[in-house]
Amino acid sequence: MWAQKKQKRADATSAPWLLTFADLLSLVLTFFVLVFSMNTVTFESWKAVVHTMSEEFNPLRPTVDPIPHDAPASLMTRNVAGLNLSYLQSLLSRQLKQMPLFQDAAVYRRGDSVVVSLPASLMFERKKAVLAPDAARAMRQLAGALVQIRNRMQIAAHTDGAPISNGLFRSNWELSMTRARVVAGALADSGYLQPITVLGYADTRNAELSQALSANSRIEWAERIDIVLINERRGQSAYDIF
Repeated sequence: MWAQKKQKRADATSAPWLLTFADLLSLVLTFFVLVFSMNTVTFESWKAVVHTMSEEFNPLRPTVDPIPHDAPASLMTRNVAGLNLSYLQSLLSRQLKQMPLFQDAAVYRRGDSVVVSLPASLMFERKKAVLAPDAARAMRQLAGALVQIRNRMQIAAHTDGAPISNGLFRSNWELSMTRARVVAGALADSGYLQPITVLGYADTRNAELSQALSANSRIEWAERIDIVLINERRGQSAYDIF
């Protein structure tokens, strides 16, 4: 009899400890479930939950309806115009006539820009990207003319469709980009310290050769360096290299 009472008393004292342990396990399980649900929540599901809770707990809250902005893109970005393009074309034509290597360069208008096209054969060996000594000197003269111009500038290199067999470049894309960077670097070394955008087009723009280029020498002009001066004041952009 006394042993049964002692057993009942022991069971009574151990029951609260088991309940506490069970509650602790439940809390730990709940915690890990919450962590898992927070890590795997999707935006749409969470958006539906937030909307439902907002409607239930604050039905009188003010709503905000987004209205699309109808202003044209030209009003949202301010692009300060550079030098007048007609004046710029005339100025560069006179400057290039004074440079023996670039006397035959083509200067023409294309949309909102002035393009100075220089045959790559005057500056580089066939399918190479090392600037010739005469071209380096001419680049220094050209930099002296361009440094006074406030327009944003791009340098775009073009090649013909002939494959590269000298092993120096993997494709005409790489060759054109390297040539554009070399010309930009030569201008920067000569004192043109403003940002320059460099582009390599390989042979993808040869069908769009301007009428300003000689129709009898399209093979020669296919490999060319275009210095493009845009009707915007120069400034930083995502593709500025130098």
